[in-house]
Amino acid sequence: MSGNKRANDGRITLSTVVMASIAIGCFALAASSPQLAAFGGPYGMPPPIIPLIPPPNPFNPKVPVFVPTDVTSPNVQLSTPALWALSGIQQIPNSQFPKEEQLKGSGEWILVRSRPAAEYTRQTVYAVTLKTGDILVTVKRPSNMAMVTVPYGKISIASDGDAVIQFNNGILRVQNIDGLGKSVCVQVQPPGTEMKTIQLAPGFEFVAGDRKLSQSDLRPKDGIARRHFKLLEGGHLAVSEVSVDSVIKNNDLIADIRQNVTGVKERRILSDMSKMAAVLNYTRGEGGFYEEK
Repeated sequence: MSGNKRANDGRITLSTVVMASIAIGCFALAASSPQLAAFGGPYGMPPPIIPLIPPPNPFNPKVPVFVPTDVTSPNVQLSTPALWALSGIQQIPNSQFPKEEQLKGSGEWILVRSRPAAEYTRQTVYAVTLKTGDILVTVKRPSNMAMVTVPYGKISIASDGDAVIQFNNGILRVQNIDGLGKSVCVQVQPPGTEMKTIQLAPGFEFVAGDRKLSQSDLRPKDGIARRHFKLLEGGHLAVSEVSVDSVIKNNDLIADIRQNVTGVKERRILSDMSKMAAVLNYTRGEGGFYEEK
């Protein structure tokens, strides 16, 4: 009987040693590898979460809309304001000015507004001849194009374009309020000059005269903020930047549209103009538009 007890004591001792060894091994493994998960959840502290913060996006408020092109002397040395003014126009071959055959399709969304003193005729829903005065021409899709003829030139306004066109005392003035790309195109030949054709960027004004332009021609007292001027063609042409926001607020033609809050066309036109004004104010930097004195 004592022999059986000694045998059992031996088996108990061996089992105890084996189980103790297994327990010690598991504890050592857990201590050396805390990332190993148990059934109840992750073991040890979770790894820290490092937030990903993107680097700041550098803002460049001076991104020209068009490639600067001096239509008189490509090698002329220009100051920064003149370069910025030239970024608002792009000279194109005269043959690329839109043809009258392109005046077709729906005319429902071609709107022409005029001041009381304006003298003009509207031969078709697409074509206007302006003798003198101020008009606003807007073209929205699905309409394709409208064209305005003045004594020594033409202006085309394509889909989704809005332009203020003035012809007074031999001075042509075109303001692109809301027309991207090639939407507003001007072809002029004042007396004593060669024909020029340009595309006008939104937020810019193109001026042509049957004489050399004066300071009052470039800066009329009409409540419109202007800056960055450049004279071309011996002073017969000029381009400058205008504040679209000031045009919307101070131009009588657009004020009439603002008052017609029930018209579907008027609401769409004013909405597009306001969006363009906001975009231009944003791209001009933190200070927005400042007028040159």
